[in-house]
Amino acid sequence: MTYARRLIVPILTCACAVLPAAAQSAKLRPAEIMVLGDSQLAFGSGPAFLSFFNNFAERCSGLGLPDDKLKKVQAMSFGILGVRATGLHMWLSKTKKGTRMICVKDPAGLSNASTYGAMRYRNQRWVQIGESRHHKFCGANRSPLQNIFSALPEPPKLMIFHFLGLSTFHWLKASRLKNDLIQVNAQMPRTTNCMFLTTIPAYRGKINRPRVRAQDKLQMALLDNNHRCGLVKGVTQETLAAFQDNPAYYYKNKRGAVKDPYHTTPSGAARFLAIRGPAICRGVVNALWPDGADTRYSQSNDNP
Repeated sequence: MTYARRLIVPILTCACAVLPAAAQSAKLRPAEIMVLGDSQLAFGSGPAFLSFFNNFAERCSGLGLPDDKLKKVQAMSFGILGVRATGLHMWLSKTKKGTRMICVKDPAGLSNASTYGAMRYRNQRWVQIGESRHHKFCGANRSPLQNIFSALPEPPKLMIFHFLGLSTFHWLKASRLKNDLIQVNAQMPRTTNCMFLTTIPAYRGKINRPRVRAQDKLQMALLDNNHRCGLVKGVTQETLAAFQDNPAYYYKNKRGAVKDPYHTTPSGAARFLAIRGPAICRGVVNALWPDGADTRYSQSNDNP
């Protein structure tokens, strides 16, 4: 693995205050580490990520990371929220149009979010954001991301943003990407650390090629702006070799042909975490316990 240049500067934090708790979304458990992402989490990756963090100390052993910190991460409460057909910019928007895919129910009546760990209320895996009693993250002249912080009993210690799909063409435009990073800083509590973990490669190369460009632009924007969030790349030479044009990790129709080139199966998610697990381990520990020598981007430079 090659390493990106290290920045010897302090991590910037925003001066935003923790928003008051929203009574209508009460009773969610604290999520000390939260993964917020798109339909990859909803349709296949969620259980694998939950298992990874529930066994963090074991999964991250042998990497030279302090055992006490690995055990502390494993002891933290962990929550996953995956909402289909969404990008990060939708979570940062405060307009009805911008939040439509999060806050407006599908005309077919399908719920849009899958929950795991601390973000699940009782046994309700599928919920509708904005309507579910415990997931009212819409309205009040705030973004859905701000409303998450209002709803949780306390802000997470670490937010992991697991996006790429519908963020791809948004991030290919520099001004939009810059605005997303500004809004992440402005909307997150100053006590919450953050990390980008871009998503698993798609089945087809024509889908992955613009995603690689968007991921590279994200990396450079984080570096150039000394952003508080770190980055672990999901699309690397190794993950592309494992997933692109390999039907074994994608949902198939009755004839055995890949019917969904975007979402991996649970076994595909497990394979992804086997490949990128060490980088995720280091990224999480670096985000939670910065050591002075800035390593926020040290796991990101595995170029496809």
